[in-house]
Amino acid sequence: MYFPMDLKHNPTGKDDIDAERERRAEMLEEMRDGAESSGSAGEEEEVFDASPSAELEALLPYYNKVEDEALKVARKYFKGTFVADSRDVHNQKLFEYGLHGHTYRCYVDIYNENDDEINIIEVKATTNSKYRHRLDKNGKDTGLFFSDGTRGGSKFDLLVKDGNFWHFNVADSMVCDGAAKSFEEKKKSLFDRFSDVGKYPHDLAFQRFVIEHALRNSGDNRPVNFYLAVLNSEYVYDDARDADGNCLYNENDGQEIITFLDLNEVTEAYQSIVLREIATLESYISTPHDVSKKVPVGCFCAWGKNTECVFWKHCFQKLRSVPNSNRANNYINFRGFKEGDIKDKYQLINEKYWKFDDVRVPWLTNENHIIQRDCYDNGEEWVDKEKMRYWFDQLEYPIYHFDFESFPCPLPRFRGETPYRQSVFEFSLHIERDPGVCDKYKDNYIFLNENSDDDERKELAKAIIDHFEFNEDGTLHGTMLAQNTSFERGRLEELAVLYPKYAKKLLAIRDKSADLIDLLKTKEEFYKDAFVNTAKRINYYHPDLSGSYSIKKTLPVLVPALTYKGMDVGNGVQAYITYLNYDSPEPTFGIMKTKSERQDALHTYCQQDTWAMVEILRAVRAKI
Repeated sequence: MYFPMDLKHNPTGKDDIDAERERRAEMLEEMRDGAESSGSAGEEEEVFDASPSAELEALLPYYNKVEDEALKVARKYFKGTFVADSRDVHNQKLFEYGLHGHTYRCYVDIYNENDDEINIIEVKATTNSKYRHRLDKNGKDTGLFFSDGTRGGSKFDLLVKDGNFWHFNVADSMVCDGAAKSFEEKKKSLFDRFSDVGKYPHDLAFQRFVIEHALRNSGDNRPVNFYLAVLNSEYVYDDARDADGNCLYNENDGQEIITFLDLNEVTEAYQSIVLREIATLESYISTPHDVSKKVPVGCFCAWGKNTECVFWKHCFQKLRSVPNSNRANNYINFRGFKEGDIKDKYQLINEKYWKFDDVRVPWLTNENHIIQRDCYDNGEEWVDKEKMRYWFDQLEYPIYHFDFESFPCPLPRFRGETPYRQSVFEFSLHIERDPGVCDKYKDNYIFLNENSDDDERKELAKAIIDHFEFNEDGTLHGTMLAQNTSFERGRLEELAVLYPKYAKKLLAIRDKSADLIDLLKTKEEFYKDAFVNTAKRINYYHPDLSGSYSIKKTLPVLVPALTYKGMDVGNGVQAYITYLNYDSPEPTFGIMKTKSERQDALHTYCQQDTWAMVEILRAVRAKI
């Protein structure tokens, strides 16, 4: 929260630290984090802008609702009185503690007290899935779990559920010495304030520091408990409503929409770290700043994330001239280089490797990195015609260019949804009957919800199967094509569960799909039989891609005449914000003043997504 008031490059221009307690950036980080941890992330590499805007204002009510639901659930499990206000932080319980001439403050999302104890509940609009053992989409172990120390042995959750509370799994950690050691090692990740699982305990640990000192100074010696309230990823909404039609998140099959993580042990162990951080902060305040000094950058800069430091432009661009594109870390799948002992992108920056050509050529042992560098140095493109032709040969026409628009709402809105489930509200379909034979308007169909508060998924599912063709045996006649097909496949599977009547055909579409990224980038599994030695090698590269294969990058390179610039809706985030604000009396953003104008903008944007794929295929055919 500290802003050096004497610096000319202060990007906020504000001098009241408390006034900066606006939670837009925090809310967006939690919501984005929640969507990713629930496996519902959308188009890969799409930019998510966290700067203050009308878009953020539209999302704030959902953050507030999460706090409201947390308070409702907390009232079931904690006795006594409560202080909470999801709309105005200044109405929350405030604690202050003076130290070394400074005042440390914290507001409490939910404050609960009774004669015996005080309970501090910090609410985060993320899910509990990251704190549990789980498999990602590639089958890789993720989340917080520990093992018995043997290869292929048992795995245990670091936290275990007890009713609606999660506590440390002490019992299973003691099954053997190996498990105990693994338990302690995994628990350490909670003390990394820059990790996905450590940032929230860190927040609560600082609150503990302020609250306990403030209480003891006032003579209040009641024990204080510290909890993190998060969304329960296992909760499935059953469509319960109140008399006004609002969602009721009652207990469902033993699950509550909010669950509580007991962080008493973690926040207590964190206190020595908090003391060191306070000493560092106070030294920053008391020491004159040399704004021209190149202080080392690191993960604390949160470069490229929603929590990116407000001074990143000063440190990265003014002091170091790090470019916006073709940076040293834009080499594909960059995880460091085999030579040079480079561990991460921050080490590259600190050691003055800022641009593509700052990286030493001998370090480029990966074939894809070598291709990128050659293209960059010579201003040329790379085209693997043979592999691209092979990709086309596997297609069966017609090609159904398909794209969903969806909203990952923190709180489920319709039957069968979980927190952050991608609720589809629109799709665009371009049908290419033969190679290159497709008209932007005549061969396009778009389904778009009429109202943002109505569940129109059944009509959407029916519209899908009505516009795809099927063989007599029930298989899809043709191939469904998407950018990042796993997203469309996942939504089709969810619709199939909701509507068994349409399940067979929806799954038939899922089962015959192709991915545009596999054509332009590569996919080892797809190419390995026909191209033993080059399956991992990229199929296409151009210097302007800057290491990215998102459609926002590939389209300007392959089809320069087609652009998203200047569109009223130009990305997926703007799309669902426009959808949520159909009936808003004020323009959501841009110049869209009426519902019909907003629907037209959504129609145009989604159509652009599928038409872009048609045009990209045409451009690639011309090259091969």
